[in-house]
Amino acid sequence: MADRIGESANFLAPLNARTEQSHSEPDVVQCASKQRRAKTTKSKSVDKYPEEHETDMSQRRLSHGDDPLWLGQINEEPDELNFLLGRVVKNDVRKIRITEVAPLHSSIREDEVVGWRMPVEIFSSKKQVDVKHKSKRVRSYYKAQDELITAFEDIALDVDADIQPMNAPNHYKKAFLYSKITLLINLLLLTAKAVASAMSGSIAIISSLVDSCLDIFSGVIMWWATRAVKQRDPYNYPQGRTKLEPVAVIILSVVMALCSIQLIRESIEKIIHLSSSNDISSLPNVDYVTFAISGSTVVIKLVLWLVCRREKSPIVQALAQDHRNDVLSNTVAIVCGYLGSKNFMAVTNIYDFAYIDPIGAILISVYIMFNWWQTGSEQIKMLTGHTARPDFLSKLTWVCVNHHQEVRHIDTVRAFHFGSNFLVEVDIVLPEDMILRDAHDIGESLQHRLESLPEVERAFVHLDFEFKHNPHSEHKIV
Repeated sequence: MADRIGESANFLAPLNARTEQSHSEPDVVQCASKQRRAKTTKSKSVDKYPEEHETDMSQRRLSHGDDPLWLGQINEEPDELNFLLGRVVKNDVRKIRITEVAPLHSSIREDEVVGWRMPVEIFSSKKQVDVKHKSKRVRSYYKAQDELITAFEDIALDVDADIQPMNAPNHYKKAFLYSKITLLINLLLLTAKAVASAMSGSIAIISSLVDSCLDIFSGVIMWWATRAVKQRDPYNYPQGRTKLEPVAVIILSVVMALCSIQLIRESIEKIIHLSSSNDISSLPNVDYVTFAISGSTVVIKLVLWLVCRREKSPIVQALAQDHRNDVLSNTVAIVCGYLGSKNFMAVTNIYDFAYIDPIGAILISVYIMFNWWQTGSEQIKMLTGHTARPDFLSKLTWVCVNHHQEVRHIDTVRAFHFGSNFLVEVDIVLPEDMILRDAHDIGESLQHRLESLPEVERAFVHLDFEFKHNPHSEHKIV
């Protein structure tokens, strides 16, 4: 305990430590014991400190968050004193002021103060270090368990509560920035692909051009969605407009699927035409210029995908997925376009390779349609209130259990999607004879703690005095 205190503060001192300071040593206050050893040392004189200066010396108890105690109001008995934590003001010979105290969430508090909390160490000891020799399913299980334990440790250190409120505005700023950058780059790549498609005539490259046109449309939709989310309207939309993000993704999924179906139709018609006639003049012409244009598109899209995939915003994740699709589709378009071109046929003299170009276009279209179908179905789950994962419910339960020592039981923990994030409902049981003010403070602070989690959109805390009732009887069943 002494080592932990020494790392976080300059000294420990009792309330009656009215130590006379000199000009040469203004910073030092020695640590005194709580026991009666204080009687063995002779108290130093306090006559040098005028009465008016005593009222300037504000101090707070270590384990409580109550009002400041003034030195003039404290008894002289050492047994009745509490230890305080703080730092002395430098170059001040008149008074000693406690300017920094241990916060309520500090890890340096006395053990008996936080003895009611569930110790995180009992979970930390369960982390697995060496699981390489285990099977794949066992490794996956331990990985999920270690991630949950890490979440418990972060909550115990108040990591999420400290950083999330400040990062929330940056979340939408980054999404807005990436949407604008993607839109500008897609406009440039659209022009380059149009040139490559006109020069080659490859249907695989044309499918890549259509995909770029859809990228422009998706960029406009994403830019509009992020702009609308940032412009809050508390009267018409009291809870914000964050649901516009999944709605925009669903719209894009439908448009992408329809365009992919049209490309598949045209590719099948091209295959039928090639099988009915050996017209070499209808084959595409893929030269070095076409290779350079399509290759630069792959490189640019690869860089954008690596940048966007690190962000957690649904809009930026949708953009990252679109960039990844472009990397794969353009690569397939280049390979299939060349294998089905006049240039490759002049080398091999095999006409059957001409079918590779429309087959590549079909593969690109099916891949894009399948990926956007998956994305759209996930967003539909979010809009329809799909339940949260069990590990996230465990995280919420951990927060509630360790919130306050007066919480007797956790009745209900419920979380479901409210757009991209979750709406959380918890029922906690407090003592039956607790006054309303104390119960309100406990419930409201728990609500703020839950809403500080990055996944939580809104949290509701219900206070109860018993837990034997049926939770479903409190609300109507829908």
